[in-house]
Amino acid sequence: RMPGVSRSRGRRVARVILCVAVVLSWWTPARSAVMSPLMAGLLRRVRTCGDGLELEKKALPMLVPGIGELGRVLPRAASQLSRFPDVFSVGPRSVEIIAGATVSERSEAVGGVLNQLRGEGCVPMLQGWRNELWPVKASFDGPVELVIERAAGPLLGVRGFGCHVNGVVEGKPEKLWVGRRAATKPTYPRKLDHVVAGGLAHGEKARENVIKECAEEASIPRELAVLARSAGLVSYTQMDESEWGLKRDLLFCYDLQLPPNFVPTASDGEVESFCLWTVPEVLDSLAADNDDWKPNVALVIIDLLVRRGYLEPDDRGYVELVQSLRQ
Repeated sequence: RMPGVSRSRGRRVARVILCVAVVLSWWTPARSAVMSPLMAGLLRRVRTCGDGLELEKKALPMLVPGIGELGRVLPRAASQLSRFPDVFSVGPRSVEIIAGATVSERSEAVGGVLNQLRGEGCVPMLQGWRNELWPVKASFDGPVELVIERAAGPLLGVRGFGCHVNGVVEGKPEKLWVGRRAATKPTYPRKLDHVVAGGLAHGEKARENVIKECAEEASIPRELAVLARSAGLVSYTQMDESEWGLKRDLLFCYDLQLPPNFVPTASDGEVESFCLWTVPEVLDSLAADNDDWKPNVALVIIDLLVRRGYLEPDDRGYVELVQSLRQ
């Protein structure tokens, strides 16, 4: 008994000391350990693909009167658009598309501006012109409000939608088909990629896109392609390679189990080669300090690794990693 302390109070003090001791014993070095190199490497991939989040806050909202916001425009892009006051009204707080009362009229007016900028060569990203029509919507389920050239999507900071397919081969260890992008690709040439991936063109459904891209990019027959299973989505805001715009993309993830004896074959010139990797090899490469992977491909594969149990909540950084896959 402590001098000058009653027995009841002494017991309360003893209980408090005991509780503190239990808490301190629970907080072991293992629980407070620094993040593993593997998790740190995966988070680096995710942050690379989300490097446009802070810039997005400084970008001007691109508005259509009576409709609302359709994009986010960086200051240097807004400066170019201000040269066309009959189409764009550029102010200190927003960029408004004022030309055209209908979707077709609006699209024609904006398309004329983009074509002129392309011809002048003053906007680098437009040199990767694809002749692919891109639907611009406030949300995936919303109506199409504008149709533009795909290469101009980041310039206007519009939301893009696409499908990525994980080509999985079951076994021990599990394997994943990895493609290498062709050297002629306008974005991320020769980077590692999925077996199949593609953006959703104007009027195209996600399932249609998967089946079409399977045939075009990897010669995967329809009877196999239809077996691709929807597995969720990832989203991100990334600075465009040219630093003129923002990629604000939402990607639908698919898993396609491929037979062990099936070998994908490039057929449209967009892929240089395919290679079958074990999932641990993919994981090690993603965690390593290299620039081998197309950034958004890393996100989709990390999502696969989470879903299939290669990463677990006890791995320090797990919650931050999973939450950052959907920005």
